Amino acid sequence: MEGQSGKPQALKGISIVELPCLDRMPTLSAAMAAKAFADLGAEVIKVEPPKVGASERHEGPFKAEIPDPETGGLHLYLNTNKLGVTLDLESEKARGLLSGLLASADILLNPNVPALNERLGLDWRRLIARFPKLIVVSLTSFGSDSPYRDVRGGDLIATHMSGVGYETPINQVTDPPNEPPLKPAGRQADYLAGFTAAAAAMCALFHRKRTGAGQHVDASLWLSMVSMIRPSIGVYSHDTPEAPYGVRIRTRDKIGVPWVYPCQDGWVSFSPLTDRFWRGTKTIMGNPEWAENELFATLTSRATNHDAVEAGLVDWLSTQKKQEVFLKAQAEHVPCFPVNTPREVAENPHYKARGFFAEHEHPVAGTVRMPGAPCQFSRTPWRIVRGAPRLGEHNRRIFVERLGLAESEFETLCRDGVI
Repeated sequence: MEGQSGKPQALKGISIVELPCLDRMPTLSAAMAAKAFADLGAEVIKVEPPKVGASERHEGPFKAEIPDPETGGLHLYLNTNKLGVTLDLESEKARGLLSGLLASADILLNPNVPALNERLGLDWRRLIARFPKLIVVSLTSFGSDSPYRDVRGGDLIATHMSGVGYETPINQVTDPPNEPPLKPAGRQADYLAGFTAAAAAMCALFHRKRTGAGQHVDASLWLSMVSMIRPSIGVYSHDTPEAPYGVRIRTRDKIGVPWVYPCQDGWVSFSPLTDRFWRGTKTIMGNPEWAENELFATLTSRATNHDAVEAGLVDWLSTQKKQEVFLKAQAEHVPCFPVNTPREVAENPHYKARGFFAEHEHPVAGTVRMPGAPCQFSRTPWRIVRGAPRLGEHNRRIFVERLGLAESEFETLCRDGVI
């Protein structure tokens, strides 16, 4: 297993507790934030409901396509390097054990809505008062103190309420009434909010190092997604309504050359407009006669005659394979990438050369291959020390050996479904 490396880990010594999302439409944001910490060496104790476990355990794909809460791909990815315990947070005894964990924790990741937290005594104000050095991170749809605090949201709502859905696909819509906004694949608002929360929690840790005080960090799925449309916010704030970019945003109409083009075996993303990129584009196309027309001599004239530029590009691309276009464009320093299928991503030679995909052995799932480090650290590398925990795998280790719970009481709590 990769955890045999002797190099130190960047976040070793930091202790984190991750609570389960108990909503019927759970978010994965806390699991993503916790993973970011755990894979860099922090100790993460993941709390799950007894018997059923966290929601990601029940989402596939599953090994051999047989549903199993221990072999779901999402669970195996999100929960690497974590310790796993079970607690029924509706139980006062369980919350007592949770308090024992929080007494020595640096960060709490809580993805539950304010009303539930207040009912269970887990709202951030109460926790900060009781544990003044604790950093309490709330991960909710709209923010724990916003006017929408009690409104149900989720990935789909955050995507469209933020404007990201409205802008998807950007500069490709030619018939707005019949080409509605699209939601990006998967649970991107959850994951983005998770990384946003992790970054903010690190800032809070640095603040605590200077002051000794914990604090509340409020991370919102909605506002995390809003941060993805910074150009649009700038246009609305500073541009005139008649400006081309503003017109495109308001109408969703395609205005200018698109970012994604069809080719012989799929699609490529391609940017030919600036003078340098246009010179490179002409080179890879073989300097066709039409591209030398004075209509395309300047950036302004190419923008004005973008329909003709697009027609010429599509005519050439229709004879090319996407990987060939990608390599030719790279050679001329023209921004371009192929739109890959999942299989093509998994078999990408660049990722292979960089060792991007990591493998480890899981006691139930066997060999697991998954995306690896988001960035490379030379002295404190990212690595997998252990695979995702089995449900309740570390209950005895944490509650008995660490918190000092009597063995007889531990057995009773297990039998009563508290643990």
